[in-house]
Amino acid sequence: MNNDTQKDVLISTRELTKRFGSKEVLKGIDCDIRVGEKVAVIGPSGSGKSTFLRCLNLLELPSGGTVVVDGATLFHSDMMLKKDALDAVKAKIKALKTGEYSEEVQAHKAELAQNGTALAKAREELKDAQSKAKLYAIKASRSSGSVTEEDVAAAQAQCDRLAADIAALKEQSSALRSKIKQKRAEAKKSADPARLAELKTELAAAKAEFAEAKKQHAAAMRVTNASIDEHRRNMGMVFQHFNLFNNLTVTENITLAPISLGLKDLKAKRRELLKRRLRGEDISEEAAQLPDKLEIIENAKTTAKKLLERVGLADKADVYPATLSGGQKQRIAIVRSLALNPRVMLFDEPTSALDPEMVGEVLQVIKELADEGMTMVIVTHEMNFAKEVATRVLFVDDGLIKEDAPPEKLFGDPQNDRLKEFLSKIL
Repeated sequence: MNNDTQKDVLISTRELTKRFGSKEVLKGIDCDIRVGEKVAVIGPSGSGKSTFLRCLNLLELPSGGTVVVDGATLFHSDMMLKKDALDAVKAKIKALKTGEYSEEVQAHKAELAQNGTALAKAREELKDAQSKAKLYAIKASRSSGSVTEEDVAAAQAQCDRLAADIAALKEQSSALRSKIKQKRAEAKKSADPARLAELKTELAAAKAEFAEAKKQHAAAMRVTNASIDEHRRNMGMVFQHFNLFNNLTVTENITLAPISLGLKDLKAKRRELLKRRLRGEDISEEAAQLPDKLEIIENAKTTAKKLLERVGLADKADVYPATLSGGQKQRIAIVRSLALNPRVMLFDEPTSALDPEMVGEVLQVIKELADEGMTMVIVTHEMNFAKEVATRVLFVDDGLIKEDAPPEKLFGDPQNDRLKEFLSKIL
C-alpha cells in the first residue's frame, strides 16, 4: 500500500478475531475503510456482521488482532494467538502421555457418548413406563374393566425390559471406560521420554510468550481505555433498536452526549490551564476563549434543531419518544449520532426493527448522508439499498470476508460459491 493510499484509510483492521467462549465468531478480518467510502456489509444471519461492526469502535472488545482508526492504534493484541499456541502444546503432551487423541481412544469415547445419549433416553422411557404401570395397577384394582390383569402384566414387562436395557448400557459404558483407561495407561508407559522432554521445553517457552503477551495486552488496553472516548466521538453508531431514553424529550436525547462531553472537555481544559498558570505561564488569552456552560448547552441545542430540520422532524423537538413511530425514532437515533459531528457512521441493520412502510424514510436519510460524502459502514439485509448507495460491498460468512467488491461486480458477477448461493436465495 503506498503512502497516499494509507493517508486515505480511516479505519483499518488486521487479523481481527472475536470469540464468545469457545465459539469463534470472527476468524481474522482484514479490512481497510477509506475516507468517503460507503461500505455495505451483507451475509447470512450469525455470520459475524454485527460483531465486526461493534468491534470497530470497541463496543465489543476483540479477542485479537489490530484496529487502527485515523492512524492511531485503537486496539492491538496477539494474546489469544499465544494462548492458542500454548493450548496446542498442552494438547500434544496430553496426546503423548495419555493417547487421548489416538483413533482407538476417540472411537471408544464416541461410542461412550452414544451410550450416554441412549441411557438418558431409556431412563426417560422407563420413568414413563413406570407411571403407566402404576396407573394400570390402580385401575385394575378397582375392577372397572377398562384395564385387565394382562394389561398390567404387559406394562410391568415393558418396565422390566427397559430396566434390563439400562443395565446393559451401563455395563457397556463401564467396559468402554475400562478400555479407555487401559489405552491411556499403555500410552503413558510407551511415551517417548525424549519427545516428552522436547514438548516440555516447548511448553515452557509457550507459557513465557503467553505471559508476555498478557502484559502487553494489559498495557495496550490502558492506552486504549484512555483514548477510546475521543475515538468514539468520531464514530457515530446507529443500532437495530433505537435505544432512545423514553424519559427525555427528543432534543434532550440528541443533546445529552454533546453537552456531557462538552462540559467534560471544559473541565479538563480548565484544569490544564490552572496547572500552567501555577507554573507561571500567561494563560489569560486562552482562558478568555473558553466557552462557558450555558454556551455549550445552547450550541448543542442549536445543532439539534438544525439536524431535526434536516430530517424533517423539527416539530418533534419537545415530544417524548413514546409518541413517535418506529421510522421517526430511528431518524432521531441517526440525528443523535450526527450531533457529535463524527467522521464515520456505523449502521447496524438500521431498518430491521421497522415496519416495511417505515423503511423508506430511514433509508432516505442514509442516502442523503451518503450523497454528502459521509464515510459509512452499513450492515444491512436491504440488497437494493446496498446496490444503490454502497461504493463497496463486503460479503461476510463464517467469520470471514469471503468477497469484497464494488456492488455492480459483487451482485452482477459474484466469484465466491457461498456468495452465489446466498444471493440465489434472496434476489
